[in-house]
Amino acid sequence: MHTGCSCLKPIALCSLALALVLLACAGALAQGTPASPEAKDPEEWGEMDLPPVSGSLKISRTLEGVPSPLKEEPDLKGVTWKVWGQVQLEASWQKDKDAQGKTAYSDRACLARAEIFGELRPVSFVRLYGHLLHEDGDSGINLDEAFVVLGLTAAFPGYLMGGRVYPAVGIFESFMVSDPITKQIFETQAVAGVAGWDGEWLQFNLAGYNPAVRLPGGGGDFFATYLLRLQLTPPAEPLGGLKLALGGSYTNNIAASGFLEEQVPGQRLESLVAGFSFSFSAEYGPLTLLAGYLRSDPFSAGDLDFAPPGSSPQPWAFNLELSWVLAEDWRLTGRWEGGGDLYSEAPKRQGGLCLAWSPWSHLILALEYLHGDYSDGASQDLVTSQLSLIF
Repeated sequence: MHTGCSCLKPIALCSLALALVLLACAGALAQGTPASPEAKDPEEWGEMDLPPVSGSLKISRTLEGVPSPLKEEPDLKGVTWKVWGQVQLEASWQKDKDAQGKTAYSDRACLARAEIFGELRPVSFVRLYGHLLHEDGDSGINLDEAFVVLGLTAAFPGYLMGGRVYPAVGIFESFMVSDPITKQIFETQAVAGVAGWDGEWLQFNLAGYNPAVRLPGGGGDFFATYLLRLQLTPPAEPLGGLKLALGGSYTNNIAASGFLEEQVPGQRLESLVAGFSFSFSAEYGPLTLLAGYLRSDPFSAGDLDFAPPGSSPQPWAFNLELSWVLAEDWRLTGRWEGGGDLYSEAPKRQGGLCLAWSPWSHLILALEYLHGDYSDGASQDLVTSQLSLIF
């Protein structure tokens, strides 16, 4: 494992050095054509939205659903800033049946999440982002994301990112109210450095970070944990309007994910466990198909607290969704998902439907039903209603 990491370091450092040189050239070119301080059209800045593979899944995803930010005006000698946010209220009813057939019922209402995002753009090729988040169960407000992006303009698709982000171990897109099992198990958050390219056909990045789970005595080596991601998105015009995206990623330390790291005793592994993912999306007219698959290499016995003694679990999960825009304001989505070697932590198979209605551009009302079966014979039925307000 140490040999693999030492081989990667020169490649990673050379990639970062090359990216810095390219960004410097792009910056020099941009200085020759500065953005007009009076410009209010983002295209005049040469701006591109953050792609999901850029590393910050949450911010890139919410940008797509913000029709009109609270503030987007040049200020302070051309500095432009935006603020937007979201509030989600949920009420749920749950039926749990254990392996012996005993049934229990529960219901609750909660503030599922409240969040505020901010973007500061001093020049067209430099952007700073922040994300404050409160979720159900939190005792306060957390700084969920904070990072800077250099590059990623219409004229130059290369970029560097640095800060607290969500490295793109998988693409956890969903039209449902609840998070897919893939996200619940494998989503990763870390302070990371990312170098990438967001071209018309090809998008890729290399990320390095130093999470809590590492080798005994390890620490201080930023590229001891790394992520490589590649995505292909052919233009829709030659395909008759069909939008496709096919991606894959590889990380040498899948235990860095938020769920798995809590299951590793002392957050130390004798050898790092790798993992990989595949994602696919297709959109044609009112229909959208989403598919995701993630799998880890086998863990050693005793590496994960939730696994039975003596076992060598190899956690994996998949998510498959088909979404249909019934009318301008209505969307119906079906999900089929599941996983393996997750035992009682997640359903072995789960499926359900979600109906969402958006009577106004900033408001979404949704109703979801899911039924899940566990590997030990237990089952669960969950009905959730959600009101989501974007501002």
